Amino acid sequence: MKKFRFVLLLLAFSTLFLNPAPGVYASPFELAHDDGEFDYGWSDFYPYAAAVRFSPPSQSWRITGIRLHGVCILRGSQVFYVEIWDANLNTKYQSAFSPSSVFKNATLDWYTIELPNIVVTGDFYVVIVPMFTLDGAQLWISIDDDPPFSNSSFIVNVGEHTIHVSLNATSKRPGDFMIRVVGEPTPSPPELRLASIEAGVDETVLTFTYPGELAGFGARLVKPDGSSVEENVTRVGENLVVRTGGEGLLNVFAVAKGFGTIGMSIRLNHSLRTAYRALFENYTVLKHDAESMCEQIGSLIKDSGELRLQLSQSQALIRVQDERINELLGNVSSLRSELDNVRAEASRLRGESTLLAAGLVFAIIVSSLLGFLEVGRRWRRR
Repeated sequence: MKKFRFVLLLLAFSTLFLNPAPGVYASPFELAHDDGEFDYGWSDFYPYAAAVRFSPPSQSWRITGIRLHGVCILRGSQVFYVEIWDANLNTKYQSAFSPSSVFKNATLDWYTIELPNIVVTGDFYVVIVPMFTLDGAQLWISIDDDPPFSNSSFIVNVGEHTIHVSLNATSKRPGDFMIRVVGEPTPSPPELRLASIEAGVDETVLTFTYPGELAGFGARLVKPDGSSVEENVTRVGENLVVRTGGEGLLNVFAVAKGFGTIGMSIRLNHSLRTAYRALFENYTVLKHDAESMCEQIGSLIKDSGELRLQLSQSQALIRVQDERINELLGNVSSLRSELDNVRAEASRLRGESTLLAAGLVFAIIVSSLLGFLEVGRRWRRR
């Protein structure tokens, strides 16, 4: 019965969508997986939530509202959350609602939650976070457990953005959450893109880019305990700049003129800021080391200049010494030549001296003989 009803809806939509007048789109209608008959209710503490996946019959889809079957015990000031996730389980929209603004106390029925024209592309999830408490409001979401099952209902962890349990046909307790979405096809809007993240010691600055006109914008940080806080957002040209010092899931939305509300989410945790602090400390140490090295390099450059000057002076002295050595070598060569001449002269003189000595000896001998002869002659005369 459910599948037949859903097919009829699709056929009706196909007729409207495939033959639209130029610039005109069909009126909003429901996408549903349940058969409209309640079987039992589900609820749980944060961070668990009910999620239903939808595949719209057009690439871009404008969500105008959520239809929810359930019952709520109204007490206290506790809120519940409605989120829209994309096919990758990233938040496209998130908002808190007071149970008393939506539900009648302890009355099981269908309820409508109007949304500000949320634009999605491709498959998406509608997520209801009941925020169940023992002493506050208690929201119970209806489940249809009659086959056939759509295999599109899940219990998710909104803190980690993961699927906790699937209610498909092979699970221990299959079923379909009685959550429906109201919407219509829409032209594809420009995307809201994350351009940069700058993590500081006390805050993180995120820059998102949207090239079209905006009628409004904002950002909400969902903290790990489920509470939320509005963050500061400024428009700078085509950029949306978000500054936050908190931790959790940051949901950024922009109201695009002619399209509706588009959004995206990014998870922030202290590990990013801790890593930044560590990097900043390392940077400070490296900067100090770099300054010290620069001083050492400056000192070495100065020493190098002095050494270069000394080397230049030494080279000049070496050149002078070389000239002196060359001059001395020339003098030595000249003296060696003179010494050779002196030696030759001395050798000649020694020869002459030998001849003179021989002559002198001969003369003495001759003189001595002549003397003896003269003496002998005189003795004979006597």
